[in-house]
Amino acid sequence: MNRLLASSVLATLAFASVARAENLIYNGSFESESAFSYGFALNWKMNDPDDHGDAWGSAARENWRAKTGEFLMAIRGTWANTGDFGGVWQEAEGRGNQSYRLTAWCWTDAGWTAKTQEMKLEFWNWDRTQLLGSAVHTLEDLGAEWKQRELIAVSPDGTEWVRVVFNVSGAGETGSLQLDDVVLEPSP
Repeated sequence: MNRLLASSVLATLAFASVARAENLIYNGSFESESAFSYGFALNWKMNDPDDHGDAWGSAARENWRAKTGEFLMAIRGTWANTGDFGGVWQEAEGRGNQSYRLTAWCWTDAGWTAKTQEMKLEFWNWDRTQLLGSAVHTLEDLGAEWKQRELIAVSPDGTEWVRVVFNVSGAGETGSLQLDDVVLEPSP
């Protein structure tokens, strides 16, 4: 009887570990600070610790109203005096003909406007010199409450890197797009 119970427990644990996919993104909640600055998040800044992520323009790590933890990533309006654009990206090793699922929790302040606000999946070759394909989800109908957004895409043949991108351009004077709990995982 004990042997049967042990086998059942092991089978349940094995199934649970297969059913729960691993997040391919590091520091998806932006909690870990970059070595460069409080305003950057580890793994979301070039050369911190590697060349598989970066931030540009008005993107900044903030401790305003995170969905979980204390920090989030904000792509801010022109009030931040860093231009009307910004974003972050991070990539993970991937493979061709695999479905990937990107999710992120999003919030926008009242008065926030931007001509472009999107999340993307990009599929790159082994040395990241050739973009093999991409999928884009326009971030619409957001407001002053956390809403989860999702993008699913299948990588083309030759994919070795899957890149997650959050991009804003044409931002207005007020508010920001805020991101938290970014997850990239293989999708069945």
